[in-house]
Amino acid sequence: EGQKLIHHDVPAIPNDKYPAMAALIEDLRQRRLLDSTLVVWMGDFGRMPFVGKQGGRDHYPRAWSTVLAGGGLKTGQVIGRTDKAGGIVEDRPIGAIDFMATVCTALGIDYTADFTTPGGRPVRTVDKGEKLITELLA
Repeated sequence: EGQKLIHHDVPAIPNDKYPAMAALIEDLRQRRLLDSTLVVWMGDFGRMPFVGKQGGRDHYPRAWSTVLAGGGLKTGQVIGRTDKAGGIVEDRPIGAIDFMATVCTALGIDYTADFTTPGGRPVRTVDKGEKLITELLA
């Protein structure tokens, strides 16, 4: 058995492939904490959809995947699409500020607020121009 983390038509992630993630999600679910806990599983880049000159798959900032679980979000869906090779976003591109504004919203954080660094510099929680990922928000 596995955990359906992504989409109802996508097979569940087998527990033996990602045992730590599967155990975390299952534990939170059993303890009835999953709705009040946002689990974010991601990296800061993707991998090239092709083998590079040196025989590997280098960092690739144009397209990558993120798994979100719990947090009161509308889960069980895939948002966006890349081309067949996984290299070009073809549908519903989401930027870093969109993602961060959505995570802040899910956590009840005012992403439009400014704060002041210890050095006295004002900083906005999320840069302006964000577009919430409304498909995720309940």
